[in-house]
Amino acid sequence: MEIGIIRERGGGGCDRRVILMPAEVAVLTQSGHRVFVETGAGSGIHISDEMYRQAGAVIVAHPRDAICRDMIVKLKALTAEEASMMKPGGLALEMIHQEQSPQNAIAIAKAGGIGIAMEAICNEYGERYVDCTDMTGEQAMIFAFHLFEKVPWDCTVLVMGYGRVSTGAITIASKLGAKVKILRKCQYPAIEHFLRNVDILVNGISWPKEKRDKKEHVVTRSMLALMNRPAMIVDLAVDYPSPIETCRPTDMKEPTYEVDGVVHMCIYGYPALVPYSSSERYSRQLLPIILEIAEKGLEGAGQHIRRAIVDWRDRV
Repeated sequence: MEIGIIRERGGGGCDRRVILMPAEVAVLTQSGHRVFVETGAGSGIHISDEMYRQAGAVIVAHPRDAICRDMIVKLKALTAEEASMMKPGGLALEMIHQEQSPQNAIAIAKAGGIGIAMEAICNEYGERYVDCTDMTGEQAMIFAFHLFEKVPWDCTVLVMGYGRVSTGAITIASKLGAKVKILRKCQYPAIEHFLRNVDILVNGISWPKEKRDKKEHVVTRSMLALMNRPAMIVDLAVDYPSPIETCRPTDMKEPTYEVDGVVHMCIYGYPALVPYSSSERYSRQLLPIILEIAEKGLEGAGQHIRRAIVDWRDRV
């Protein structure tokens, strides 16, 4: 199989990650597959084109020369322009998030391609194979304290949710000496009581589609007045509309904005704050998935991969 890798251009142009490291590329090429890497794809984390050449990859000057292969592997979804360069019948292994961003799946379908949503590749228990969830919570909390106007041990942090993403934030906040309160689901109706005197509100709730469609919120704009000043909201789940009315997506270029005196940070892709570490992890996690697809095809691949197929070609 011919496999393409291009530079990540998301995050307001500030995403420095690369989806596959030279070590994993070497395994693919040694297994008989051809890998085409856009020049400069790894430069954001100090990986040169020569390192990819030594791993057996072919360096190409334009993204189209990597995209037009049997499979393109990318972290963030292909833009409509990038997707238009796909080979008909080609595969795009990427973060698609088709429920929240259907345009990602539509772009692939219009090009005659098939998407594989890497965020949906899970085992029978719903655990993801490609995952930096804990890193998301940890790095978001570290960055929040970096931006905040108080030292951590002077802060009261209220965390909504207790999943892996929230646990990462709770761990860091606790280790740095903040006073941490975890808000349980049964306590949501009393949110106004718990918001009083909070410095940093962290949302780690995975907000169901029916709630988003109805634009239901746990925290409304008027409730922001209950928080201390200075105050910050850190949205980890980035499901929009959010359980917090005033949250909207941000990126690495402009990570924050302010509403009623409260700083909001709602970055798509918090692991990009540690580009080398997250690239390494994604690369290791994806290698066996890519090998399975390359060697068995979609029909021969396991259920965990077939369940993640997004084939919208009949919709466009």
